[in-house]
Amino acid sequence: MPETATGVCPECGTAGAQPGQLVCRGCLVPFSLMTPPSRNGEDDPDPTAVLPQVDPDAEDTRVLTMSAGLLPRPALTRRDTPPSALRLSFPGGEIVPVEPGVRIRLGRDPQLCPAVAFLAAHDNLSRLHATVGVDADGTAWIADEGSTNGTFAHGYRLGPGDRAPLRPGDKIRLAADVNVYVLP
Repeated sequence: MPETATGVCPECGTAGAQPGQLVCRGCLVPFSLMTPPSRNGEDDPDPTAVLPQVDPDAEDTRVLTMSAGLLPRPALTRRDTPPSALRLSFPGGEIVPVEPGVRIRLGRDPQLCPAVAFLAAHDNLSRLHATVGVDADGTAWIADEGSTNGTFAHGYRLGPGDRAPLRPGDKIRLAADVNVYVLP
């Protein structure tokens, strides 16, 4: 390929951009991510401005997987992040963690709901009122267990067996007066 310069980098102004060149030699920004320069300070790009085009068949064209000096970043998707425990804050100051893959039953019967035995003092709760769980992938939820006085999430009463998603900052209400907060 001839060594004749054909353009200037619109990002940093480095001269010498050549056909087939993938990144600017001055700022290392890929030409495919750059916007063409504007005309005389106007906002719209100059349609006559031409960035170097990539010729995949050229012998000196290489695809770079990583710029020199940069370390690879780990993926930050929901699948890659480990699920975390959910924490429930009850009116008496009790905090109950719910680990991924675990379900906690909420109600006034200490034998049916041993994790929240302190709820026995609330006579308006059903013996088995609701269930809170965190699936293995970290998705948290609450389900009503056919309670008499209702389970409320996101301002709505859940029907028997209905599930509602839970996120940090949400408020759950059991019956009329037991407010439970979801902590991060």
